[in-house]
Amino acid sequence: MTAPAFYSPILVIVLPLIGGFALPGAGLLGDKLNIPRLREYLASAVVLATIYFVLDTSAGLGEEIMVYPLGGWEPPLGITLVIDGLGILLSIVVSIIAGVIIIYSLYFFKEEDRLSQYYTLMLFLLAGMLGVAYTGDIFNLYVFFEIMSIASYSLIAFYRTGDSVEGALKYLFIGSLGTGFILLGIVLLYAMTGTLNMADLSMRMSVLSAEGYSLTALISLGLLTVGFGMKVGMIPFHAWLPDAYQSAPIPVTTVMAGGTGVIGVGALLRVGFLVFGSELITPLLMGLGLLTMVAGALLALRQSDLIRLLAYSSISQMGYILLGLGIGTSLGVSGGLYHLMNKAVFKSLLFLAAGIIVYKTGSSDMNKLGGLAVKMPVTATLFGVGALALVGIPPLNGFVSKASIIYAGIRAGHPVLSALASFSAALSLTYILRAFISVFLGESTPLTEDIKFSREYRLLIPVCILAVFTLLLGILPGFGFEMVAEAEAVLLEPLEYIESVFPAG
Repeated sequence: MTAPAFYSPILVIVLPLIGGFALPGAGLLGDKLNIPRLREYLASAVVLATIYFVLDTSAGLGEEIMVYPLGGWEPPLGITLVIDGLGILLSIVVSIIAGVIIIYSLYFFKEEDRLSQYYTLMLFLLAGMLGVAYTGDIFNLYVFFEIMSIASYSLIAFYRTGDSVEGALKYLFIGSLGTGFILLGIVLLYAMTGTLNMADLSMRMSVLSAEGYSLTALISLGLLTVGFGMKVGMIPFHAWLPDAYQSAPIPVTTVMAGGTGVIGVGALLRVGFLVFGSELITPLLMGLGLLTMVAGALLALRQSDLIRLLAYSSISQMGYILLGLGIGTSLGVSGGLYHLMNKAVFKSLLFLAAGIIVYKTGSSDMNKLGGLAVKMPVTATLFGVGALALVGIPPLNGFVSKASIIYAGIRAGHPVLSALASFSAALSLTYILRAFISVFLGESTPLTEDIKFSREYRLLIPVCILAVFTLLLGILPGFGFEMVAEAEAVLLEPLEYIESVFPAG
């Protein structure tokens, strides 16, 4: 399929990059013209325009795959953008989450003097995420992933406190190791096949592995899995994630939980299913998913800080995604992809609601909070919606995707996996109920007794938007499964992707 008549898909990536470079100048111009929020207006406009182009590209795609060779250079020599079902799903999720976070950021930061840097980095982060979603070249996937990662390191350290710098350095150190593993894995693939185009890689790897995968191929897959696992905080590569989430500004924590984590999993799926094949990647995803799901929930039980609890909960929910995809059946893969989308929504909802608590009280220590349901009833209600979705209570979105994954495990002959998934859901009910009781119920504490009744309308707007999505994706599961159907087809039947990049004749 060709690109839209009046713009090319590269605009989706280039627009936030241009906006990011223009932000510092807009900040200076705003100061000169006495328009202090000019940078915020520009950042908001860029993100909204990006969302429009992502949705417009998606609407015109249908069931086809769009291939756009950059500079007119045809694959495999040239670099291509390949916009398929998986890329569209990832780009829609991360661009909308970014839009919600930009709205939230307009009112969350009070008197920061480095907001031009903040919005610049957020736009670079968005560009990196969209580049990963759309690229058809494995080396450029690595490049865009690094753009995303470098922006993340800087955003985590935005407050420049000891904790934020420590969190950023931990992520930088572990992320750099992950970068090295990813790059080495790509080098091994190139040494085996002589190509970096992922469709071409898929064809050549299928020929080379006709009689079984070589040791070099298995090492390459292991390096890539460990590398991406380190980047997204998959257990046992998660050590940086709770500290980074706790010390970063809440909008940054949210974009990492609902954006970069989603993209990291998407990158692993793209490489794993397309290049190595479902027979090889699914057992690996199943094992990692089981470990991540259960261990993340157990670690969340031990937390007394609300943000750290939600961080470990994010790890556990990632495990559900990997488990569903590892089951490898149509229902399992669609359930895993649905949960990928749902996790981005309800985890963002929970983090932003928790951010309002931090904004009002200055603390996320659950031992110092209490009685906030009376003082912040709307925030309590919205947090409750996200909590119920996380546990998997109908009619919210988490129920549909979790039930699909559990049922897929039973149908595929893995009842033990389904039982462990149900056990993990019970653990999530335990820790999120404890968090809700500690923060919102009981008596007020010295930290919360002087909080006045306030709905914080401006901060609540983006949280309400996410709550609406949480409900709609639960009561309209057909719409949700329709959104992930093409992504599922790309993962399970990569031939259409290959034929779109290299049409016959």
